[in-house]
Amino acid sequence: MLDIARKALQYASRQGVDQSEAFAMINSSLKVKVYRQEVEELASSTGSGVGIRVFKGNSVGFAYTSDLSGDSLEQTAKAAADNAAVAVSDEFLGLPEPASDFPELELYSGNLATYPVAEKIELAKSVERASLERDRRISQVEAATYAEGEGLVAIANSLGFGREYRETTCYAFVQAIAEQEGQMQTGVSFTTGREPSQLDGVACGREAAERAVALLGASQCQSMSCPIVTDPFVTASLLGVIGSALTGEAAQKQRSMFAGLEGETVASGVFSLSDDGTHPDGLSSAPFDGEGVPTRETVLINNGVLQGFLYDTYTGRKESQLSTGNGVRGSYRTMPHVGTTNLRLLDGTVSLEEIIAGVDLGFYVTDVSGMHSGANAVSGDFSVGATGRLIRGGQLSEPVREVTIAGNLLTMLKAVQIVGNDNRWVPFGGSVHAPSMLIAEMTVSGK
Repeated sequence: MLDIARKALQYASRQGVDQSEAFAMINSSLKVKVYRQEVEELASSTGSGVGIRVFKGNSVGFAYTSDLSGDSLEQTAKAAADNAAVAVSDEFLGLPEPASDFPELELYSGNLATYPVAEKIELAKSVERASLERDRRISQVEAATYAEGEGLVAIANSLGFGREYRETTCYAFVQAIAEQEGQMQTGVSFTTGREPSQLDGVACGREAAERAVALLGASQCQSMSCPIVTDPFVTASLLGVIGSALTGEAAQKQRSMFAGLEGETVASGVFSLSDDGTHPDGLSSAPFDGEGVPTRETVLINNGVLQGFLYDTYTGRKESQLSTGNGVRGSYRTMPHVGTTNLRLLDGTVSLEEIIAGVDLGFYVTDVSGMHSGANAVSGDFSVGATGRLIRGGQLSEPVREVTIAGNLLTMLKAVQIVGNDNRWVPFGGSVHAPSMLIAEMTVSGK
């Protein structure tokens, strides 16, 4: 793919442009879905393509193709140049300066391809079996899925940059349904890795069953203001919204609650958040970003104090800052834009059990709905549906559903009292390393 990217670059250089870049990508995927121990879906796919970005004066043009022939690459390069000719001028556009040092990451496992498909099917079946066997109240498993992907990314540009990397990922996901006295509740779980041997299908299935059974008999609780304990799934959802507000673009467009607050206290002293594109276990890790800038760990909030924002080359130049290696690019069909890689909340030393034991009356939240639509990244106000269990006298009590928790994210961050020691990678809506948290007080709207 690096050879193809360089070939595309040659065609782009003939178009009379000042700078050019070629992003080449090939990926393959496999998905297995099991229902009642039978294969319900088995699908595989392979795709490849090249995106060409050119700069002429202070304008940028972009075009892409899935046809890797010389004629197609030449036509795509011409289309990119034509687009640049009519694009709006912007003085901050351009390629990043070439770098020489890149992190050494082990993102590829050759074992992924050596596992027979039959073993991958059996892994999905084992997830389903573990859910059904965990508790007699599990009536069915809505989805038991195994999925994998293998990709190769190559970037070459006219400033002399040319590198590529390979990666593999796989995961199992399950959604279990518990039923009792006419009520049905759902629990989900997942396990991730670089190859099937790193997945724990049995633990995944059991956790989904336990989460579903724990909610049987759930009903609305009384409205109240009380301490809130979030499990890692919920913490990850909150961090996803917070992370989107910590990009340079959001701050520059005044679409962030954190705009203008650098160096100020925005959270409690136990809250430290970073974005780490180099973590070996992060599924969004890479040696370089979508522009060829080396990835790194960027501290966003340290002991409650806002340290700064995430930048790609364009948003960094607008602030006289260097890119933080956050020019993300999910496909050859798109240009890079600033975004998060692996968000990581520094974990604490207190277990979830100890956190709950210290709460007299509170709400342990295990699931939220409508987080991204119900949270305003500008004002920080949010209102989302919540499910979980009440905490009474330091112990988990009756299950709760159909309630709403509401508040302001900046207020919530300053009210974080304890960060747990149960960090786990949560792939919902990104890659987030999240623990449980204790928040001093939030509004719960129920009966």
